[in-house]
Amino acid sequence: MSIRHDERSETSPVARVLTSVPWVVVLLGVSVLTVLLLVAVFALRGPEGRPVAPPPAPPIYLPTVAATTASIAPTDAPLVAVDASATPTPSASLSPSPSVSSPPSASASTRPAPRAGTVTARYQVTASGRDSFEARLTVSNGSARSQDWRVELLFTGNVKSIQASSSSGLSVTSRGNGSFVLRGTSPLGAGQSATVQMRFGRTGTGDRPGQCTVNGADCAIG
Repeated sequence: MSIRHDERSETSPVARVLTSVPWVVVLLGVSVLTVLLLVAVFALRGPEGRPVAPPPAPPIYLPTVAATTASIAPTDAPLVAVDASATPTPSASLSPSPSVSSPPSASASTRPAPRAGTVTARYQVTASGRDSFEARLTVSNGSARSQDWRVELLFTGNVKSIQASSSSGLSVTSRGNGSFVLRGTSPLGAGQSATVQMRFGRTGTGDRPGQCTVNGADCAIG
């Protein structure tokens, strides 16, 4: 029993360390190889992972087109007149009314326009009230000889009656529906004028005719 005890006591810690040295060396070698392998892998992947910039694209030249300007010739477009009817005053008494140009009637293109040296006429409103209005008609003979004259006035249906007078003699005919014919009882001398004073009765508004002709040509209204 004493001999076995002595053999165990002779095995020291140094001997135990020496017996485990080969395993330590193996572990160190494996660790070093692992580190080298990792370094080699990262070193190889480094250049491959870098993005390569694409080569610059060649410049593109587009064809230039000379700018051209197109001139547009002005055109003589006809102007359309707008109807501007005068508004009557609320009082029954007649008051002066400003002269307003009247639009041409729809049938103006079928009637000849007044020419120099012929008989012309001008219609002007002088006063306007609730139930009536007054106007002046001036007929002029621009020719070199005496001429008869005939004026036709056409209003809307709200103009019912007319009273007219002239120092040179006058004949008035009412055709109904706002249509009136005024005629001189004697020829108008060369270069002379005749003035006709008129008073119209009406219901509603409006004091200018839609049509006014003298010997078939248009009158001047306003």
